Amino acid sequence: MRIMVDISIQGTEYPTGVNRVQRSLLAALARLDQENEYLLVSKRHTKTWFDLPPNFQHISIGETWPSYMWREWVLPSAMAKWRIDLIHSPVSAIPLRGDAKKIATEHDLPWVESNATTGSGATVARGHRSRLFLGIHMASKIVAVSNKTRDDIVSLYPDGGDRVVVIHNGIDACFRPLAIPSARALLLHRYGIPDRPYVFFVGTRRRKKNLCALLDAFMSLSDSDCRDHQLVLAGIRGAGGREIEDAARSPELRGAVHVLGYVADDDLVCLYNHAKVVVYPSLFEGFGLPPLEAMACGTPVLASSGGAIPEVVGDAALLFSPDRPKELADALKRILRDPELRCDLRRRGLRRAQLFSWERSAGSYMELYRELIDRASGVPSGVGGSG
Repeated sequence: MRIMVDISIQGTEYPTGVNRVQRSLLAALARLDQENEYLLVSKRHTKTWFDLPPNFQHISIGETWPSYMWREWVLPSAMAKWRIDLIHSPVSAIPLRGDAKKIATEHDLPWVESNATTGSGATVARGHRSRLFLGIHMASKIVAVSNKTRDDIVSLYPDGGDRVVVIHNGIDACFRPLAIPSARALLLHRYGIPDRPYVFFVGTRRRKKNLCALLDAFMSLSDSDCRDHQLVLAGIRGAGGREIEDAARSPELRGAVHVLGYVADDDLVCLYNHAKVVVYPSLFEGFGLPPLEAMACGTPVLASSGGAIPEVVGDAALLFSPDRPKELADALKRILRDPELRCDLRRRGLRRAQLFSWERSAGSYMELYRELIDRASGVPSGVGGSG
């Protein structure tokens, strides 16, 4: 079986979100699948992030083509040339032409929750909606990374529900408890963080992440017995990021909030391990990797109930409503003051994290690939599970 994977989203200096998911999935497929042939296709030359085994090949084609035309003309031409059986897109934008089976992965539908009717938000929503409409009608299967995402898709397009399957994301093996918290002082010094307890957030700094509510909650610690704590924000700047940074530099928070920018996984593992608590206050997530990564490191998690987060964290995190700032502030004080609660969340989190692995996710994708090809050739098959 020849499988083409669209990796045109790769090549960014700082991979986040969907980029990281695709990287981890492909690396797991490379470890597990020695039978099928994989052709990774990008518009421009992209350095691969793992050693390609003999059955994996990477090509770059059509760099000068606009993205839409590249997808609709360059990709189908390559599919025919290489006699591709199946193409997998990391998002719902798939080539409409070509005879190969088509799979698209849908990560979240935040525009469903926002209900934007005017302005740029409405424009983005219309673009996403039309892309998903084409995907749900042209793809052989749509993979949703959570049941919440699947439910959102089916609520919009009930007739396409039988083509939507759920395969959960995994956790990279590097996220684990550190046996010896070595180099803590060196790590904190590198990022300019004083050696005091800190609350940690990682993610793109944008409005969806609800960081202004986190800053307000953290500010409420100043008149409590938790005032010696710091807040560390790691991640690149997104839409609304400057506003968040300005708030972090306010006189009330100066010196207590540290904005790090992008942090590579090696350092991220250490920062998770050394944090007293990881807070994830997002308004909405289709999955949410950071809470699981923190749990895998043995760090207690305080997370919002937005989107698929409760589905992902189960009973292993302390949850709050993202639209109730006081609830967040009270929960933050509670988790910082209660060592028994943190210990319980640590145990639950480590157990919860064991349910998610990229090998399990990759295995489910391999079953789905095989099911579609077998069905096309008349061989009965079925997907064994969602991971």
